[in-house]
Amino acid sequence: MLTFDLHFHANIHRMPTRSKALRLRKIRRHLRQCGPDFLASTEHSYKKPLEAYQRLSEATADLRTTVIPGVEAVSSEGIDIIFLFDDEAGLRRGLGEVRTFGWSVRDVARIAAETGALTIVPHPFHLGRTSAGNILSRRAYLRLLAMSDYVEIHNGSALTFDSQLTGCGAGQFFCKTQHKLDLTLDLPLADRGEGLGWAVSSDAHYPGEQFIVGSTDAFMAPGEPVLDFLRRRIRFAPHALVQPPTEHSVNSLHLLRSLQGVLKEAMVKQCLRTSGRARAAALALALSCSMFPSV
Repeated sequence: MLTFDLHFHANIHRMPTRSKALRLRKIRRHLRQCGPDFLASTEHSYKKPLEAYQRLSEATADLRTTVIPGVEAVSSEGIDIIFLFDDEAGLRRGLGEVRTFGWSVRDVARIAAETGALTIVPHPFHLGRTSAGNILSRRAYLRLLAMSDYVEIHNGSALTFDSQLTGCGAGQFFCKTQHKLDLTLDLPLADRGEGLGWAVSSDAHYPGEQFIVGSTDAFMAPGEPVLDFLRRRIRFAPHALVQPPTEHSVNSLHLLRSLQGVLKEAMVKQCLRTSGRARAAALALALSCSMFPSV
């Protein structure tokens, strides 16, 4: 059996040097104890994904876990798509094609073909505003799936939210929220498209939160490049690495930390989008002024 986590965040962007080193040591300790065979470094495109991959690779160089270079990029429509690459050089090239808000989901197949990337549609119906199924029409969503290699059928970031709602008995008062969490933890067959691989991912942003990853009995030939193996569009099954905490106070801590992270990333995205529009407006104004010189 092989285990894969195809959606993971080192989450070290803008941390002080000492804090960054401590975070990486904690990730290393967790991976040494119970890490998967393969781990995709998929830091957000606005949080230096190249540095995240390099530092994660350095920290795990002598472990059995192999790190796959990748990025979780956000399109001009505000939709998250994961791109995985063969090596660091591929990641460097790919990052030029998927700058934050600088590409469209209509171009996913073209970008993948030109960069050699493997593509994953993550958490299609999660609570956030960057989930494809929440933004696109049904037809457009299925068209996006048809252009992609994998769809995420389980995203572990919903586990903390789900356990909190269940534990406090408030699920019945948040039916819509609970429904989205259910879809995120177990995507229905009707929403998985046709012929895609199934990714089971932790979407962990903090050490020790890799609760469930993907497993497969498919055979990987000695020396076979990992992306070649993944291009078979493996349908991964859920595999528990660690059990989520059941103690209410611990879960509350996880929940607050997750909420803080989600809100912070949402604010960063909004700022980037707003500043991008402001720069475009300023450029348009400058161009218009240059076209009509003063007399």
